[in-house]
Order: sequence, then structure tokens, then C-alpha cells
Amino acid sequence: MNGEDLWNGITDIRDDQIERAAPPPPKQSLRRRRWAAPVAAALAVVLVLTAVLFPRMSGGKTGGGGFMVAAAELPKREEYSEANFDRWAEERRALRQTYESYDGALDSFAEAAVPLLLAGDAEENRVCSPLNIYLALSMLSELTDGESRAQLLSLLGAADLEDVRSNSKALWNANYQDDGTVTSLIANSVWMNDGLEYVQNTMGTLAKDYRADSFRGEMGSDAYNEALQSWVNEHTGDRLTEQAGGLSFDPETALALVSTVYYRARWKAEFNINRTEPGTFHAPSGDRTADFMHQTTDGHFYWGERFSAVPKGLQNSGYMWFLLPDEGVSPDELLESGEAVDFLLQSDSWEDQQYAEIELSVPKFDVVRDTDLISSLSALGVTDVFDEASADFSPMLPQGLLEEVRPYVSAVRHAARVTVDEEGCEAAAYTEIAMTGAGEPPVGEKVEFTLDRPFLFAITGDDGSLLFIGVVNHP
Repeated sequence: MNGEDLWNGITDIRDDQIERAAPPPPKQSLRRRRWAAPVAAALAVVLVLTAVLFPRMSGGKTGGGGFMVAAAELPKREEYSEANFDRWAEERRALRQTYESYDGALDSFAEAAVPLLLAGDAEENRVCSPLNIYLALSMLSELTDGESRAQLLSLLGAADLEDVRSNSKALWNANYQDDGTVTSLIANSVWMNDGLEYVQNTMGTLAKDYRADSFRGEMGSDAYNEALQSWVNEHTGDRLTEQAGGLSFDPETALALVSTVYYRARWKAEFNINRTEPGTFHAPSGDRTADFMHQTTDGHFYWGERFSAVPKGLQNSGYMWFLLPDEGVSPDELLESGEAVDFLLQSDSWEDQQYAEIELSVPKFDVVRDTDLISSLSALGVTDVFDEASADFSPMLPQGLLEEVRPYVSAVRHAARVTVDEEGCEAAAYTEIAMTGAGEPPVGEKVEFTLDRPFLFAITGDDGSLLFIGVVNHP
């Protein structure tokens, strides 16, 4: 699908073109790594991004419900089977090399943004998705110009829009996989107001370079809202039905960008439910009882000046990391100093590690957070898009319409949830961008790693991308 095809579809719509996009069903992970053990648990990570942009002009045309104009072409991957193992393995290596050749802008973004994104009260649990927010801002940058664009490019670690597109494609190629061994799906979409005219080149870029499905309908109508909610649910495996139920278009919305990432892989070694037992967790507000999962495993144990860390492997994918601050050190201190993120981004070459028998004890937890990101993004240097007088969204609307609308970003909200139990981990997140007008361990053969006080966790993909990171102050 090219920009011209998209534009022809946008400008020639019939009511009988109403469609909804459905993702491939989740599949189980089969691959083993070098220190893997038998596993029967599942990890499900779901990310949702919603960006609501530009108010609708009064007097605009009203019309039918939401419907699909054009569907994005998704990359085709080699399906795993014993017969084609060599071809499948070669494709996996090529995908990893694609990410390795990319300039690491997501890492730079995470280093700068995570301490701010996870800032908060010492008593609360926190979680965010750096990958989700990075891809959201990448799409947003396509709609900006001038200083508004320059600020976004600086935060995204890109010299120009070509760099943004290249980085986003590399992240997509490295993380999009649905081959029967792991499910890691990314989907984008553009939701247009049927009463507005848009800049053709910009719409074509979103469709082609970001593989965005395209929809057009009456903003604020029940049918269009239901189509949006259905698309989000379908592309997140119905993991965020409660959150998606609150998504809707305001009648003044002129365009919406929606992006989803669905990730699922199995633990390499599940926790034995028979070993789960109550224990004491030393929360900032006082001791409390939590259900601790226990496991004895051989693996790598890491440490820094003020923390220790253990990864838990995921079949044919990345890891879930547990970072335990030393006694007297809080997770916030590790975040503010940059130690936690630095370690996660350099773990492959981290010198302070040893292979050991690890007695792992992890409390079952369910972390949920909903926060406004405007202050964090402003602190990171993105300010003009929030100022009606300074915001420059000229690539989005024709000049005459732009002068009347004068769009600016009025809200940026990010919500995320991560749940961990014996069977694995489940996580969900969405970001909404709304726009209107106007310590070293003891050396030994066995290591006890008990997360009985506030700790950090992170989920990384097969390519090392930082998918989720959070703080557990109380399980």
C-alpha cells in the first residue's frame, strides 16, 4: 500500500467499506536458551498507545460510522517447524542484526526518560513502557515542524525524520514476530474525521513507514467509538478491555493515532505452585505479608555498587529482570542516579557477574499506574507542542485550516499494569496524547536472592529492547 492508494481510499469512501482489523491469535513459545529449564508458564505483555490530535472545525461534514479505508501490509515471517529450522534460525539472526545495526536511540531515550517516567511517591508501585512511548512520539513527530519537531527529534535521538523512520522500522523489525514460537505484535492505525481535509504526503507516510491501518468516520459517534475500542481489543488480545472501554473520540477530535504492541512468551522455568508460601515483605509503610514464589536455578547473578540483579529467561525471547537495591538504598535512588537503567542497557557486557546456583524468591505482585506525562516530557525538553502559540503541526493540515484550528497537545496520559504469578507475567499499558485547538555480593557457590523489600523489575525483548520497567514498593 502506498501513499497514493491510501489517499484515493480516504477521498472515496462508501458505507459498505466498514471493516475491522483482527490480529493473529497468540502462539506459544518453544525455543530454549543455554540456561533454560523445562517451562509451562506464559508471559503476556500488552502495550497500547492512543494519541488524539486536532479538533474538528465547526460546520464540518458529519457522516457514517467508523470504517477501514486501507489495511497495512504486515511483514511476513518464517513459520517455525522442524523441517525448516535452518531457514527460521537464519531469519531470527537477521532480525537481531537489524536491531544491532540501529543506532540505539531507544536506549538513549530510556536513559533520559525512565527516571522521570517512574518518579513518584515512595509508597506507590510504578510501571511504564519506554518502547511504547518512544514509538508514540515517533509517530507524533511526523505531524510537527519547526521547533516542535526539533524538540521531539532531540528526545528521540534522531537528526531528522528519516532517522526517526529508520529507528522505528528497526525496532519494529526486531520486535515483530509471530512464527509459532513467540508472539510479539505491533500495530498502528490512523483515525480520521470525515469532515476534514488532510495533507496527503503526511497520511501516506504514516501508512507506509509506520504500517498504519487507516479509518475514517464521524468523530464522537457511537459507531466510531465502538470501532476504535474493537480495534484496540483485537490487537491486544482482549487484555485491556476495561481500559479500552473508556476510549472514545470527542466530537472536536480531528485525527487520532493508535498504536498497540502485544507481547507473549513463556517462562523458561515456571515457579512450582507448591513452593509458594506466605512471607514478610518490608514495604516503606511497614511490614506486610505477601505470597512468595520460590525457585532454585542455575544462572547468572549480577551486582553493581548498590544493587544486585537476576534475570528470569523467557523462551525464544528476552528476560524479566529483578533488581534488588542494597539495604538502605531505595529503588528511586537507583533510578535517579541512572544505575538501574545503565545496567539494563549494558547487561550483556556487565563485568560484575558470576554463574551460580540461585535461590530465587519473588513475591506475587500486581502493579498498576496511571499518570500524566506532560510534566515529564516538558522536563525532557518537549515543550512547544503543549503551547498553543508555539505548537507547529503544519504537516498535518492545509495552511488555511491550520490557521483556524491552531492545534496543540492538551493531555498525555500513560497507564500500565504488570501482574506476576507462578505461571508468568501479564502486562498492559496505553498512552493517550490528546490535542485540542486554541552492592557486591558474597563470593560463593550459592546465592540467595529474596525480594523482600522494594525492588525494580524490567522486561526486555529478544533484541534487548526495554519493553517495561517498574518499581514494586509493596506487592
